[in-house]
Amino acid sequence: MPVSVAIVGPTGSGKTTLFNALTAGRGADGVGMVDIPDERLTRLSEAVKPKKTTPAQVRVEDTPAGSRAQRVAFARQSDVLVKVARCFGPDAEPVAEMDEFTLDLVLADLSSVERRIEIVAKEARAGKKDAQAEGEVLAAAKAHLDAGRSLRSLALEPEQRALLLGVYPVTLKPSVYVANVADELLPAGGEAAAKVTRLAESEQAPVIVLSARFESEMGELEPSEQAEMRAGYGIDESGLGRIARAVWEAGGLITYFTAGEPEVRAWPCERDAPAPIAASKIHTDFEKHFIRAEVTSVDELVAAGSMEALRAAGKLRVEGREYRVLDGDVVFFRVGR
Repeated sequence: MPVSVAIVGPTGSGKTTLFNALTAGRGADGVGMVDIPDERLTRLSEAVKPKKTTPAQVRVEDTPAGSRAQRVAFARQSDVLVKVARCFGPDAEPVAEMDEFTLDLVLADLSSVERRIEIVAKEARAGKKDAQAEGEVLAAAKAHLDAGRSLRSLALEPEQRALLLGVYPVTLKPSVYVANVADELLPAGGEAAAKVTRLAESEQAPVIVLSARFESEMGELEPSEQAEMRAGYGIDESGLGRIARAVWEAGGLITYFTAGEPEVRAWPCERDAPAPIAASKIHTDFEKHFIRAEVTSVDELVAAGSMEALRAAGKLRVEGREYRVLDGDVVFFRVGR
C-alpha cells in the first residue's frame, strides 16, 4: 500500500488548491497519487534504458466536507498529515487558526486516552504486565492534552511512544507544515510564515513555504516556462517536490531501487527494515521465500550500465536476511518457491 497523506488545516487555508497542485489536476473525488521526485531514479533510467520507469508514490487526500468528528476520523486514518496554514490576506493569523484546528484533534486524543486509562487501571489491578508503565505514559499524555497541546510536543522515549500507539493518537502522527503565502511574499513568506515556522519547530516538524496558487499555475506551464517563472521569484525548486520529500522524511521512509531492462523502479520502505521486509514491498510472497539480496549503489550501477555487468564483474554485494536496506540501495532479490 502507498503512503497515505491527508491534507488538513483550517477552513480557507488553501487545502484544495494545494491538493490540485500536488495532483496536477489528476485527482478524483479528493484522492490522487503523487510521484516522489528523485534524481537518482532519473540517472538509473538514463543508464539502464528500461522500457518503463516508475517513481515511488504517495496517496494524497483532500479534507472532505463533514462534521468535526468526520474530519478527525479522516486525519486519523492517514500515515502523514500535511497541515496547511493560511499566511495570505490582510488578516492572516496562521498560528491562532491552526491552534483552533488542532484543538479538535487534541480533544479527540484526550477522549481516547481517558478511555484507555480506565481500561489500563483495571488491567493493573489484575496484575497485567506492563500495565503500570502504560498507565504512567497515559497519565502524562492526558496532562499534556488537558493543557491543549499536541502529543507531538510531548517528550517521549521510543518505548513510551510505542505504548501510546494503541489509542491511535492523531496528534502524534508525523506532520509537515505548509505556510501558504501570497505570491508576492515568495520565497521567504514574511512574518506570518515565520510564525508557522516557529510552530513547526516546536513540534520538530518540517515546514515548507510556498504559494499553493502559484504552484497550481505552474502546473499549467511547460517545464521551460516554469523554470523561467520560478527564477523570476528567486525560487530554484518546486514547492511540491519539497513537500513530497518532507513527507517521505517525516514518515520515516527510505527509497530503494530495482533496475533491469523491463523496468527501473523506486520503492518506498520503512527505515531500518530488514531485507525480507523490503522485498515484500515488491510482492508479499517475497518475504516468506527470501533467499538473499544482491546489492549495489546507484553510482556503481550507473557506471556499469546494468546489474548483469556488475554481477559478471563480481561487484554485487550478497546480503542475507539480517541486512538492513539503506536509502539509495539498488537491490536484486533472490527468492525461492
